[in-house]
Amino acid sequence: MTVYCLVLTGRLLDGQDSASVQARMAAAFGMEGTDFRQRVFERAPLLIRRGLDEATAQTQATQLEQMGVEAHVIPDDAPLVWLLREGQLRGPLPESALSRYAHAGDQWCHDGGQQWFPWEGASATHEAPLPPPLPTTAATPPPLPVNSRAAVSRWAIAAVCLSVLALLWHALAPIALLLGLGILLWLLRHPTVGGRGWAATSLLIGAAALALWLHHPAAAPTELAQQPYVPRPLQPLHTEPAQDATAVRADTTQCPAAVPTPRNDEDRFLLTGGQRQLTGRAQRKGDTYVAEAASGHDSACHPDNLQLYIFRRGVFIGTALENAVSQASTHLNDFELSDDQHLRVSLAACHEKAGDCGAPNIKQIELLHDAGGWIIKRAALPTP
Repeated sequence: MTVYCLVLTGRLLDGQDSASVQARMAAAFGMEGTDFRQRVFERAPLLIRRGLDEATAQTQATQLEQMGVEAHVIPDDAPLVWLLREGQLRGPLPESALSRYAHAGDQWCHDGGQQWFPWEGASATHEAPLPPPLPTTAATPPPLPVNSRAAVSRWAIAAVCLSVLALLWHALAPIALLLGLGILLWLLRHPTVGGRGWAATSLLIGAAALALWLHHPAAAPTELAQQPYVPRPLQPLHTEPAQDATAVRADTTQCPAAVPTPRNDEDRFLLTGGQRQLTGRAQRKGDTYVAEAASGHDSACHPDNLQLYIFRRGVFIGTALENAVSQASTHLNDFELSDDQHLRVSLAACHEKAGDCGAPNIKQIELLHDAGGWIIKRAALPTP
């Protein structure tokens, strides 16, 4: 059976740019551009495939021509020879192809031979024979790929998959769009790698997913102002005797000291029923109002059984302290609203007989809102 070989002539087809053709061929051969030019293009004409059947040889010649370079299919039926043209070694080639590719002035040598011969048509006067050619191990370039179509970038396919997922989870849309754009720009700078169509498809799908995401944004949390307030009526005080036998109720006349005048509806609400007396200490921050009130007096007519009452937009929420503070055992130093949802209370434990108080203990009171309305969360902070 006749076998054939594939010869790269080195001539470009009409309208082809040398740099672009060499870049495409270097990518097909899997070589760097400079290495490909020195080992392949500058040695043309040269044999690049041997032992092919005619159909395979013609297919690969067509692949080379699609890249923009001329290639020939010739019978592989003769020993190899080398050409020397203007000091540049070319080949190898089948000896039977010399008449087709050799030019006047060329010299040729059998592969492995020791003597150069002038080609017919060369001038009669010629320089002395040159040294033998390089050994054949210097190089036949790697074979052409079976399929000349550029491999599709896996990143481009991954970008399409991510864009499809973004149609289901719209939050992925910006990531898919940026990935598709980046891959498309990279592929445009590397024309030998396929996948530009995939990257463009991922951009379109990602843009659609982004449009859906922007059209149906995540539901914004409902503002606190839209939640109905749940009023908590101020309960009457218990009528049991106070623990301190000397304490009296706020509504007695034993302590005629002047009572602070109520300044707002919250103060008037506290005075309803006459069981509580304002101390004059109160703070407002935003929609939150905190007022101190006493339910009795000690023996020196000082306000006793102190409690902090919290209002939110005029509605009573609850008390800051779990139990009213008796001045005999605990001193309510101060309280402060850091904002309309955080209250700091300073308490100090006192010894009734010794008459002194210890280091203050800071309690953090927090106003929280849930489905049932406003609630009060109490927490003690470490004592500094």
